[in-house]
Amino acid sequence: MIRTHLLVFFMVIILGGYGFFSNLAIAAPLVHIGASSYTVNGQSSLILSSEMDLKGPVGTDGNRHPAKTKWDLQWRFKHKEQNGQCGVESVQVSLGITHIKPVWRDKVGASESLVSRWLSFEEALSKIQNHHVDLAIEAATAIEDNVLDVVPQKSCADLNVVVEGIVRNIKEKYRTLKTDYEEATNFGRHNGLTLL
Repeated sequence: MIRTHLLVFFMVIILGGYGFFSNLAIAAPLVHIGASSYTVNGQSSLILSSEMDLKGPVGTDGNRHPAKTKWDLQWRFKHKEQNGQCGVESVQVSLGITHIKPVWRDKVGASESLVSRWLSFEEALSKIQNHHVDLAIEAATAIEDNVLDVVPQKSCADLNVVVEGIVRNIKEKYRTLKTDYEEATNFGRHNGLTLL
């Protein structure tokens, strides 16, 4: 038992001496998922679609769509100065995700086929929303991982420049992936986000 503790103690000292524990302040992204909705009324798929075209959220293309998921990534990091260099001590990423979707008000009394179409629409919407959440969490995790991997710089000003560049590139990469997905699926319509 004592040998095990001594072995662990020496490994900590040896590995610590090589800087292996320099970036162990790892924290998972803080994620908050919210929702907002708008109401639609109608007893046909054509009327409900028209209501969504009229009331739905505006997409990145400037047009209204049945639903939208938007996310906002905030980040900060702490640095530490050691041996004449400035390195990353910790990083924290906060992710706010908001789903905007329609709520069908006068569903009671609608035909079974229309209710079935609406349920298929909602199922497709759930899958699309989950895709966007996965993409946003992947972006937040990439920021944390990449910032923690930054090697110490000569000054904290240099470190800030490197970290800001990494974060900017990751955010842009994932914004592009989100936009490409929306365009490729016609904002989800090719994946079932339609009643027509």
